[in-house]
Amino acid sequence: MLLFTLLYTLPLSLFSSEKTENISTKSAVIFNTLCSKCHEGECSGRLSFDTGSKTAGSHIRRYSEEHTLSKDKIKEFFALLNHMKKACSIYMPDHIKWSEENLSSFMLPSAKGYFVSLGLLEKGTYRITLRAKEDIHFQTEVLSEHFDHFLNQEVCPEKKNNILQFTISQPTTLFLRIKSRSPLHIVLLKVEKEE
Repeated sequence: MLLFTLLYTLPLSLFSSEKTENISTKSAVIFNTLCSKCHEGECSGRLSFDTGSKTAGSHIRRYSEEHTLSKDKIKEFFALLNHMKKACSIYMPDHIKWSEENLSSFMLPSAKGYFVSLGLLEKGTYRITLRAKEDIHFQTEVLSEHFDHFLNQEVCPEKKNNILQFTISQPTTLFLRIKSRSPLHIVLLKVEKEE
């Protein structure tokens, strides 16, 4: 609660200087897979917006799994952090659409996670079919742009085709976040509305 009080008392000028426009898909995938957990109650609250992206650089390098980040990339992460805290929403470039062929574009550099935009889905029950090259456990989440969770389930390696279901009661922009402890390569992702 103290963190949110602090954030709402900060001058808006601190947020306005950091824009999310033109942020790369790679940066958004890393941020939304690893760093957006800060918004979900797992952050120590030590990052201060008034210190700027330069001071936050070591923190960003440590938690983003990208130890060789350029200054420009650090600025992108800081802009995403500001956007998340100000707008209380996920930012993901909308000009790139996923397909079975380009899923690697939405994979972490470590291959230990994915963040995929599922787009605006109409109300109903949906089935996600996932197939990975490796036989390992991994965690799947379906969440809205405002961090509402519709699915949070572990996928077991015993099943070659893992089918997961979730229901939404109104049209919602959704995202799929996948995390694993070992490198993971998704070879099939299908999202289908059930009749």
